[in-house]
Amino acid sequence: MERPALHLSCVGCTGVDAVVLIGAPGSGKSSVLGSLSTLLQIDGIPFGAMESEQLSWGSPLLSARDWIPQFAAVLTMQRDAGRQLFLTAATPETADELRAIVAATGAGKLLVVFLAVSAEAVAARLEVREPDHWPEKQRLIAHARALAPSIATFGGIDLTIGTEERCAEDVAAEVYAAMRSRGVLGR
Repeated sequence: MERPALHLSCVGCTGVDAVVLIGAPGSGKSSVLGSLSTLLQIDGIPFGAMESEQLSWGSPLLSARDWIPQFAAVLTMQRDAGRQLFLTAATPETADELRAIVAATGAGKLLVVFLAVSAEAVAARLEVREPDHWPEKQRLIAHARALAPSIATFGGIDLTIGTEERCAEDVAAEVYAAMRSRGVLGR
């Protein structure tokens, strides 16, 4: 059954800022998110951070149609609590999903960063990271191999950073420099 395209508009957007880290599973999103969070904490910049995959986790995984509205609701609650800067790691499967994720942030200033990595590198990282007894391991590896090059074709990417042979701290420093130069600091 074909599903209609995702559409999500931000209701009550407040002009907050957001950084959305995107990439295939194994591209380094979680590690870079953690390192970027540390840099912001060192500089005393308040922010909220979340990995969107946590909203779809379970069996079966929730589709974007189900987790993106949850993501928007969480960010609304974070805005209501006074946060003005959000960091998010996400794995959009399609250009429509990326547009829906961006809309859900409600950001006035936005930086979408694609963490680029080869299909071979994501496969190798996932082979090491995921436990052998997990029944979905090989499916995830195959999916990540296919997704790694396709995300680069989505529109709306502001910055592409290769993560092969780079540590998360260096990639996070590059993202942070781009945030500063574009005024995406929630202040």
